[in-house]
Amino acid sequence: MELRHLRYFATIAEEQNFRRAATRLHVSQSPLSRQMKDLEEEMRVELFERDGRGIRLTAAGKVFAEKARSILADVDTAVEEARGIADGRLGTVAIGFEQGATFTGALASLMAAFRRRVPHVGLQLIAMNSTEQWTALHDGTISFGYGARRPVDDTLTAMEMTTDRLGLLLALDHRLAARPEVRLADLNGERVILESGESQPELHAAIVSAVHAQEVALAGLAEAADLEALLALVAIGDAVTFLPQRTAEVVAPLSSVMWRPVADLDLTLSDVVTWRTKDANLPVVRALIECAATMRS
Repeated sequence: MELRHLRYFATIAEEQNFRRAATRLHVSQSPLSRQMKDLEEEMRVELFERDGRGIRLTAAGKVFAEKARSILADVDTAVEEARGIADGRLGTVAIGFEQGATFTGALASLMAAFRRRVPHVGLQLIAMNSTEQWTALHDGTISFGYGARRPVDDTLTAMEMTTDRLGLLLALDHRLAARPEVRLADLNGERVILESGESQPELHAAIVSAVHAQEVALAGLAEAADLEALLALVAIGDAVTFLPQRTAEVVAPLSSVMWRPVADLDLTLSDVVTWRTKDANLPVVRALIECAATMRS
């Protein structure tokens, strides 16, 4: 039994006439009658009662017609869903993101733009650093990444979304809080705490190098497990840290901290989106790329 047999039978059941059914199906009446005869023989069931003016369904034919219509509807739905996924209109896309990126608002704006563009595609957000994103892109765990580092890999393509100046984050009552800007030398005797070097090794190394180049004698240099822990330590005055201005503008009102530019620190932090180069023309990935391109700043 083939799917076309079900379609033929369902049409005949609706028309209750082989001639009209053949016209609807754009086939000849004689082959249509023969295929229905073959179907009855294969099922070993009489589906039609024939009379002079047309046909009627037998009791078995009525039950089979109902089931056939249900099967055909399921097939049509499955085909439409498959086409929707292939066209990027349906399905789910997995996106890796740096946890700190959620504070800038750019990631949320990108997701909102994508949702407006492709409303029926589900979003799965997976927290992972940039290095983990590159691995996940290669093994197909995610289709798109939003992180703080640009890959050095010809099989991956990256686009810079935002660039933000790095400055100093300190408690509201810190001794440097009254200054409109500070210098690295002002950090003599201060305890500095940074996010883990594993997540952003180049930036971590650049900060340490800049401090050492100015021969600043810190009271200590430590790492925090995550941004929340770092903010808590800064807010109670236990340390200061370096943070991009845009991120600081979001978290400062919530954490009793403030941001100050550092006159002699020329470091920026970028957010980048990354995808497999070969996937650039896949509908869902292309939609994400185009959304990101309209939001670059």
